[in-house]
Amino acid sequence: MITLNVQVGRNLCFVWIFICFGSFILFRNRTNLPEEQTVSNRPSQQPTSTESLILKTPYQTLSSIPLQWKPGESPRTTIAEPSVPGFTLFHNLYVFNHTFYVVTSSPELVPSRGRIISNGIDSWSKRNGKLPTEKDLAIISPEEADDIFGRSVNTLGGVSFLQTDGPELLHHSRWYNFFVEIFALWQWRCYTSPDFDEFLGGQTRELPTRYIFPRVTQAQWKDGRGMNTWIMEAILGPVAMRFRDDWNIRMKQGDVLMLEHAAIGDLTAKRRDLEDALYRKPGFPFPLRIRTGWWESIRDRVLSHTPRSPLMVPSNDQDNGYTVTYISRQSTGRRLRQRDHSRLVDALRSLCDAHGYHLQVLNTDKMTLVEQIMAISRTTVLIGVHGNDLAGQLWVRPTQRSTIIEIFSPGGFIYDYEYCSRALGHKYYGIWMDRFFTTSDLPPVSIPNGFHSHDIAVNAETITSIIYHRLSM
Repeated sequence: MITLNVQVGRNLCFVWIFICFGSFILFRNRTNLPEEQTVSNRPSQQPTSTESLILKTPYQTLSSIPLQWKPGESPRTTIAEPSVPGFTLFHNLYVFNHTFYVVTSSPELVPSRGRIISNGIDSWSKRNGKLPTEKDLAIISPEEADDIFGRSVNTLGGVSFLQTDGPELLHHSRWYNFFVEIFALWQWRCYTSPDFDEFLGGQTRELPTRYIFPRVTQAQWKDGRGMNTWIMEAILGPVAMRFRDDWNIRMKQGDVLMLEHAAIGDLTAKRRDLEDALYRKPGFPFPLRIRTGWWESIRDRVLSHTPRSPLMVPSNDQDNGYTVTYISRQSTGRRLRQRDHSRLVDALRSLCDAHGYHLQVLNTDKMTLVEQIMAISRTTVLIGVHGNDLAGQLWVRPTQRSTIIEIFSPGGFIYDYEYCSRALGHKYYGIWMDRFFTTSDLPPVSIPNGFHSHDIAVNAETITSIIYHRLSM
């Protein structure tokens, strides 16, 4: 019996040595993985948080408040972690003579400038162009702050959103590029992430008191339909929009400003990150945890800003009264061939009449912005040729049946509205004539000849069969 116990002990000892040695080899191999392999092993599922977002009305005092301190006691700048290229949260961010200042005794903890900001002149074709310098963002000690600022600043309370890109990036595509890509899918989704709850004091998010664009004029930022202006006012209320001319005047006064809470967004810094192009691909997670319902409060604020309360409008899944909305582009450059457009409208009418669905055929060029938003907010299934009108899915309430159907010239595809629908929680279908694809089997990005054609072909029955399948689940 004693011999048996000794033998068992020896066996267990050998097993334990084998496990430890195997763990060591595995750990050593993992730590020696090249950076590319480490990236490819990121989780395929997007982490989320179910804690509800609580919105707080913005800090109401737009004027600055003087602040003084004793030598060496300047308020330190703190930066939220994790650091995300193109989106950075600060407490006590200083601005003087067009330069942003981080005051810290631990400069080694500050992310590199290129992850925070650009120089404002990078172009689409020069993503890795000239990097920002100390003129754009300076990192200084408290003693240096005393010398530069003179131990007094004017404090801007509340939350300041800043977008520090130049006119090329903010001017391109205007409505989609700023409001959808920059504000909704990037800045707001980052700002509401639970990863910043500790830094921001919980799940409450204060609406910005001001939105600053130090490198573009209002004319460069404003879109032709006035959507940017109207929607930002609907979301943020009496927010102070500050553009390059206003900012230049403030800087020329020689004031030193301290932004109590600041969120700097910079699309160039984001795109400089090698993984940015992957964020849109299915299975590659967003760099932060996403809060469930992150967009609901914004959508509701916009709808409540319209003359008719959304409570008076049938929801997109009320009873069985589903609404199918087709946005016609027949008066624009990129559009369906006329006979296919007519056949699609007829087929949609037949389908909706047969099953009791409500049909809307919209020509947004002949509608006010409020009319567009209210019509699309009633939608269960939204259909359209690739174009900015599909950004209206922001006002569609995500449900089990909410669906976006995007028609392309055969062979063409880009992520814009698929990525948007995935982020918002809608089911997506792309259409090539009589073929369709979904998020699980997307084709490669391609902009072939004819992508912007005014003679795009489509099979109406392909679309109606998708709609029937989605609404009869």
